[in-house]
Order: sequence, then structure tokens, then C-alpha cells
Amino acid sequence: MRHCRGWHLTFNTFFPSRSGDQSRLDLEDKGHQEDSLKRYRVPGVLDVYEVSDPKEIEAVNNDPRIDRQFASQTCPLNWLLVKRSLSVLSYAGKRFPTMSPRGSMERKSAQEELWNRLNQKVQETKLGSEELEPLAQWVRGHGAEESLGLQAQQILGRLFSETFVASPESWDAAITLVKAPRSSDVLKLFWWRISGKVKRAKRQLASMVNEDLSAVNAIGIAVHNLVKSLRLMKALYSDSNRRSTLSPIEAANECLVAPASVFRQATVAGVLNGNPFSSNSLFILNIGDAAKTEGGEALVFMRDSWSSCPGEQWVPAMLQGVWLRATAHDSDISRPRFIA
Repeated sequence: MRHCRGWHLTFNTFFPSRSGDQSRLDLEDKGHQEDSLKRYRVPGVLDVYEVSDPKEIEAVNNDPRIDRQFASQTCPLNWLLVKRSLSVLSYAGKRFPTMSPRGSMERKSAQEELWNRLNQKVQETKLGSEELEPLAQWVRGHGAEESLGLQAQQILGRLFSETFVASPESWDAAITLVKAPRSSDVLKLFWWRISGKVKRAKRQLASMVNEDLSAVNAIGIAVHNLVKSLRLMKALYSDSNRRSTLSPIEAANECLVAPASVFRQATVAGVLNGNPFSSNSLFILNIGDAAKTEGGEALVFMRDSWSSCPGEQWVPAMLQGVWLRATAHDSDISRPRFIA
């Protein structure tokens, strides 16, 4: 489930830009966003592109020369960026499906299986199934702010295990996973490494979902963007005018949150839309911001691509169901009424 997978860092988190630090490459089509593709390069040390324009992101993601193989034989600083992500998004010697290359049959199989399983639940979910009531209550303003993470994790966990029960400990583990590659606190990261905090977090979450790595990704990484979506929905609900006029589909669409950014890496040297890249080039696709621009909506789930999200239909359906239940209570209806 990629809806909330996007927690990767932008390049400037590690290396704030200064005048002269980057060479900005001309794009073939500058009509969309000038300087949307930026290159940061120190020969033999660093070779990173940031991509922010929706069309450029799609071009990079669809190019078979650019993948998620993440070979270690690359520039040292490139590898540092990738290694921080891989160290979190892997478990027991295996990468999460969201970090596996396009040619991986295991990834393809897991992606297809999850897609089919989630889509079987779409119709029931969009009609406001009973399990969504705690989230609907939170959107209406009932319940503590800190309870949202647990409730979101519970909904996702039950997709993979009927016995899953979210706890403060499981939510703390999810917070650890999302912070591990983000934090700029070197001392904290060093302590987490020597103390094994990240490993324990993954071990705990994996034990709750039969070590299904797609599930670990959902309850440890994807859950954070789901939380963001539900916070947006609560803000919508607080506006009485919008609450009374927005349909479930409209509300859900307004609350979708794309991954902030994802990594891709060139496997061979080449040229893309007039921009040369080396076999060491690392691409950071800033899909979070790009998805908010005109024409970028498909990036929320990387629709129609090899790396499309299995939750593409289930996540909007879940948000529709939450909105339906939340607004039904405005008319003192204990359960949503549906028109056949």
C-alpha cells in the first residue's frame, strides 16, 4: 500500500542548497514548471536529481533504465541516502515490496495479490462499514488527538490479520520507522543504531502480521499518510458549509495525500528529455508536491505504472466510508442510509 509510503527525504534535508551548489538542467518543456529537474553533482562523490514536475516524474518512473535496483556500486553520498531508506524498508534480509525493483517477480506477485484482496473490500468499505465508526467519531471531533494513529493502524492491520490489535507499543514502533530515515539528529540516530531500536520496531510490527512485508509497510509507513488524510477530513468536517455540500467522493478526493518523495536510480547512463544522467544518478521524485498541481493527481497512487499502489481503490473507498458515517450523524442517524 503506497498511499502513505512517501516518507523519503528530499535532498535538501541532508544538503541544504546554496548558490552555486547545483546545476539546473533545461527541460524540453518549460511550460509546466521551470527548473523542475535539478541536478546536484560532485564527480565521484554525489550525483542526484530532484524531479518535481508531474510529467517529468512520470517520464523518470516509466523509463526502464531507471529502477529500484539500488546497486551499492555508486557514489558514496548517493549510497548514504539510499542506505538510510533500505535499512528501514527491509526486514530479515528482504526489501519491502515498495523498495523492490520492477523486474522482481516476488514484488509483482505481492502487489497483484494485495490489489485483488483490497479491491474485494471496496464496495462494502465505501458504504461506511461498521469498523469505520471510530474514525468517523474522531472526524466529528470525539476522541483524543493522539488516538488517531492507533485507530488508523487498527484499520490497516485488520486488512492483513483478523487478530491484529493496535497498541501504544505498535504505534510507537510505527513512529520509529518513519522517523529513522528523516531525523537530522545524528546522536539520536547513532543511539538508535547501536541500541537496535529500529530493528526492534520492525520485529514487533512483523510479528503482528505474520511477517508479511506489505503489511509491515502498511502499519509502519503507509499509516502516517492515512493519518494526514484523516486530519484533512476533520478540517473539512469542521466547516459546516462544506460538510453539508461535499459528497463522499468529493471529500475523499480532497483528503488524499501522496507520498512526499520516492527514490529511483539509473542502471545505465543515458539521456532523458535532453538531460544526461550517469549510471550512478539517483532520482528523488517529489510526488507529494507534484500531486497537488494540475495534472498531477495520478501521482497519489502512481496510477497505471509498474509501481502503482495496491490501495489505489481501497484508500479512497475507506475515506468515502468515513465521510459518509461522519455526516450521517448530523441528521441523528445512527447508521448511514443507502439508496439501492
